[in-house]
Amino acid sequence: MANSKDIFVKHLHTGEIKKVTAEQREKQDPNYWVRVTGDVKVTAPEVDESVVEPAVQTTSAKK
Repeated sequence: MANSKDIFVKHLHTGEIKKVTAEQREKQDPNYWVRVTGDVKVTAPEVDESVVEPAVQTTSAKK
């Protein structure tokens, strides 16, 4: 753990900023979590996750 430096990441849909280790960062989905640099503070999500990822709905096309 000599090289485990904390990294700040931000979720693109919710706006949540959190601190993770390099090992945790490697396991995150890069399409949703991006690295943040500079003067950063940990924050809660700006929007509710249920709004970002709605429940799966099946639709059938009727004509």
